[in-house]
Amino acid sequence: MEMIDLSRVIYDGMPKIPVLPDVHVHRCLSLEKGHPLNVTEISLACHAGTHVDAPVHIIDNGKSIEEIPLEDFVGPGAIIPVKKRGGEEVTARDLEDSGVPVSRGDILMLFTGWDEKFESPDYNIHPYLSIDAAEWIVGKGVKLLGIDCITVDLPTPMRQKGFEYPVHRILLGNGVLIAENVANLGKVAGKKSRILALPLKVKGSDAGHARIVAEILN
Repeated sequence: MEMIDLSRVIYDGMPKIPVLPDVHVHRCLSLEKGHPLNVTEISLACHAGTHVDAPVHIIDNGKSIEEIPLEDFVGPGAIIPVKKRGGEEVTARDLEDSGVPVSRGDILMLFTGWDEKFESPDYNIHPYLSIDAAEWIVGKGVKLLGIDCITVDLPTPMRQKGFEYPVHRILLGNGVLIAENVANLGKVAGKKSRILALPLKVKGSDAGHARIVAEILN
C-alpha cells in the first residue's frame, strides 16, 4: 500500500506567520556531551508547520482539538488542483468547474503548488479562498479542508486593520476543520485516496500539529 506524507518537517527556525514566536528545535540531552540519552526539545506555536485548526481557534465556546471525534480527521480524499498567482482568490466557480467530485464527508485538499515556496518570501503572498468558496465547501458537507499555503484566508501582508478572518469563521463556524501548511499534494492529485489528518491531543488547544498522510487506493 502506497502512503504519501503530506506534512512538513519541523525544524529550528522554520518559516511561520510573522505574529507567531520562532520555532526552536534543540538537543537538550546529548550522548556527545556525556548524557545517558539523546533527547530533543521543541518549542513551536500550534499554528506553525502542518496543523489542524479546531473551532475554538475563532469561535467562542467552540470545540478544542482534543474534543473532536477521531472520525472527523479521516475520510475519502478529494484533491482539487488550483492554478492561481499569489494574492489571487480561489472562487466557488474554480472549485465547481474543477471536474473533481466532492461528496459529503470528504476531506478536500486544494493543491496550489505553493508548498514549493515554503522557504521563500513568496510563501507569504499566496492564493486564498474567497467567501463564496468557503460557503461552497460548507454546502458540500466537507469535514476537513486542507491547503498547501500558510493560511486559507487573505495573505497577512494584504490585510487591513481589523481583519476578521472570514474564511476561518465560515469554515470552523460550520464544523469544517482546516489543515494548513500541507505539502506534496501533487503526488496525490488524480488518485483515489484516503486522508488521515490526526492532530496531537492537546488539552484546550485551538489547533494540533498533525502528521497528515494520504493512503493511495488505486
